[in-house]
Amino acid sequence: MTYRLLALDLDGTVMGKDLRITDAVRAAVAAAQAGGAYVTLATGRVFRSALPFAQQLGLREPLICAQGALIRHPLTREILYHEPLPGAVAAEAITLLQAAGVCVIAYIDERLGIVQDDEGFASFVRRWGRPDPAHVFVARDLAELARATPPTKVMFFGDPPIVEREIARLAAHFSSSLGIVRSDVTLGELTALGLSKGRALATLARHLRVAREDVIAIGDEENDVPMLRWAGLGLAMGNAPASVQRHAKAVIPSVGDDGVAWAIREYVLSEG
Repeated sequence: MTYRLLALDLDGTVMGKDLRITDAVRAAVAAAQAGGAYVTLATGRVFRSALPFAQQLGLREPLICAQGALIRHPLTREILYHEPLPGAVAAEAITLLQAAGVCVIAYIDERLGIVQDDEGFASFVRRWGRPDPAHVFVARDLAELARATPPTKVMFFGDPPIVEREIARLAAHFSSSLGIVRSDVTLGELTALGLSKGRALATLARHLRVAREDVIAIGDEENDVPMLRWAGLGLAMGNAPASVQRHAKAVIPSVGDDGVAWAIREYVLSEG
């Protein structure tokens, strides 16, 4: 069959920890677009962080960012969808995370707000890349700022056992008021309740007038599961944990083996 929309997770799917997109993946994405397929990113990254990678890939369709809280066009900058966290709930969550000594980052008005530029944030930068300094600000009372100006999402970064502990603690406290996902073993993320990459992908597919069965989604982490399950064809990377792979219709080669390029050749460009 002919697939018309391809949604790609970014970290661990399109690129590895070196944050480099290989020539093979770029060429495959270009070929898919030249053949008439829509290609988008579906990432936990904020728009400013995702945009340079979308530009490297030459993407022309709206990007799903911030775990599905934002859908925005990379060329026109038009916002198709945006749902921030409730301010009061975001403030409470930030306060709890700060009290636990966790590095907290709030995405507010397209900028990253931090409490202090310390080793915790430096570790985040080493793992996820350095944002433009103009897009980062220090707010000693980040919780109150979030209350007044609701963030698109809140992130917390730390060693895997700490992130796992805080996700469990937050899930028990905010199960009926926040969306809580782990996008990496070192990163937990909070969004408005009910948001997911799957829900955002459904919204984008409707916007592009693409049927569900004509959509492919590819990902590698727990936050990708909703879109793998929603898409007509959900593909898990070979580097994805078993807990993610079991929700996919097939497992493809790992990011180190250019799994995205393989999948595009196999499922999008193949005449079969």
